[in-house]
Amino acid sequence: MDLPFRFDNPRPRQKAMMQDIVTALSAGRDILINAPTGIGKTDASISAALSVAMEKGLDVFFLTPKISQHRIAVECLRGIRKRIGTELRYMDIVGKRNLCVNPEIAGIDGEGFYRSCDALVSAKRCGFYTSARERTAAGMTIEEAGMEGHNVLLKECSVEGLCAYEIGVQLAKKSRIIIADYAHLLNPYAREAFLKKISHRLENAIVIWDEAHNVISSAESYMSTSLSTSGIGSASRELKYLESELDLGYLEFAIREVASRNISSGTEAFVSLEELPDGLMQNISRFAEQVGREGTEYLTRSKSKRSSLVHIASFLEALGQEDDSVARIISRNGNVLRLSVNCLYPEKSVRLFGEPFANVFMSGTLLPLGMYAELFGLKGAVLKDYASSFPKENRLCILEDGVSTKYESRSNEEFRKIASKIEEIRRVVNGNIAVFFPSFAVMSAVYRHMENEVEYIQRSEMRSASVESFIDGFKKGRNGTLFGVMGGSLSEGIDYANNVIKGIIIVGIPLEKPTLELKAKIEYMNRRFEGRGSEYAYIIPGVIKAAQAAGRAIRSETDKAFVVFMDKRYGWRSYKSLIGKFMDIDEGKGIADIKRFLADADALKNIEGRSS
Repeated sequence: MDLPFRFDNPRPRQKAMMQDIVTALSAGRDILINAPTGIGKTDASISAALSVAMEKGLDVFFLTPKISQHRIAVECLRGIRKRIGTELRYMDIVGKRNLCVNPEIAGIDGEGFYRSCDALVSAKRCGFYTSARERTAAGMTIEEAGMEGHNVLLKECSVEGLCAYEIGVQLAKKSRIIIADYAHLLNPYAREAFLKKISHRLENAIVIWDEAHNVISSAESYMSTSLSTSGIGSASRELKYLESELDLGYLEFAIREVASRNISSGTEAFVSLEELPDGLMQNISRFAEQVGREGTEYLTRSKSKRSSLVHIASFLEALGQEDDSVARIISRNGNVLRLSVNCLYPEKSVRLFGEPFANVFMSGTLLPLGMYAELFGLKGAVLKDYASSFPKENRLCILEDGVSTKYESRSNEEFRKIASKIEEIRRVVNGNIAVFFPSFAVMSAVYRHMENEVEYIQRSEMRSASVESFIDGFKKGRNGTLFGVMGGSLSEGIDYANNVIKGIIIVGIPLEKPTLELKAKIEYMNRRFEGRGSEYAYIIPGVIKAAQAAGRAIRSETDKAFVVFMDKRYGWRSYKSLIGKFMDIDEGKGIADIKRFLADADALKNIEGRSS
């Protein structure tokens, strides 16, 4: 095929994938792709989409759920540009908060950053923004930096005293391909402003959704929020600092009143919109605006990096929405009450998929394809599933059924057993291993019982640059141990190339905690998808997170690695059959089989005279 491609020839299955994408996009049809590691999804999708886009005069968006996943797309486009010429323009852009060079506001969290940024710009007090806007055209150095990745652009703009986001926007305006985050398009509150700012229209674009199994959960997160009574207390202290006359007393009273009526004998309960006090709901928009202004003022005067007032303003804006796909829940944890707004299914975001010229949804775990087509609201989409090209004998996949992280099984003794089994495996491996857990809580509980140091431990909030340096350090190590969570930035979309991981341990199944929110989601999905709520909202998403994490070790035809599923539930028929769509578990095998496999793979400690 005469397609823009950075290598001399595509792999056989990669070529088939590219042909299928070109055929679908040329006809303006959406395509959903399940393609295991090794096919080269990023290169195939970008090359095929770019070919159709160039022919039809379209743009291409390549979207990822995590910033850390931008790098492979940048590398792909850099290679294509070297082959077809420098006239190809692309841009790697992330959220404004991750591209801020202004030390006055750069470290502010969440929505507070955006309000502070808007306030500075409106007051014409951000010299970085002014300098970027006054620059009539980006110089070649800046333009090249933009195509090397957002971190390179950030560094170059820091040196030149320019707002990296504004420069990025300027570059995006004249780019045919834009690498961005899901939030730029999936978040209904940000999409329109972003597209207007970069002067692009979705109807004139092909959108590639990388790691598309994350689309629904990501969209739900953009429309979910909560507020606790302790958060109101923090906000009240901020008002006291400002000597403001605004009073949050009625807001706290409203939450306590709702709680007293609904959870007197339990810990959580549903709350209907009609149950919220009229005194709060009748003026909620004006109240949210007032609270937001005070929050911005607090950030400006206190030089703090976060504001509870700003969070309350965002919460109030979400609380009043009338939508049957939203569940409001009041809960109690000790003396703290929490009112949450939970998106059960992102109707507003799903409607977006009908706007582009066509979509490419792809993942190594997009099974069952029919389920995702239904979740995405797509009719007539092309569904393609490609087999793995990797030798099966290069992976040993076994079950450790002596432990479980099932909620009723969790105890210090169980966590101690899990730690002991990890240590036992660690002792025989000559090389790096990665251990992925269902949650930060379980990871922390197991870590407390580890005898030896774990060099690389994922934190709950790691910014893009931190993730990249963290992963680079682990890759360069020789006998490191990485602890991460399934569904996190270290277990999905990261290419641990060159067989840097010799073994992966999957501890538990990352199922959602059984809560009222999950119950409401399952019931909503049952109504919308003909009784398949438990599968769609609970079981399949958890197994897919585990499969994603398990696939991090083998990234090429020559890589060899073992995977241990450390939870007896993986031997149950329901879970085993789902995992079996991605890899077969060899039951009855244990540490002796790992030793034999590692000896064959030259990754066993103490062989051939080597010391540990």
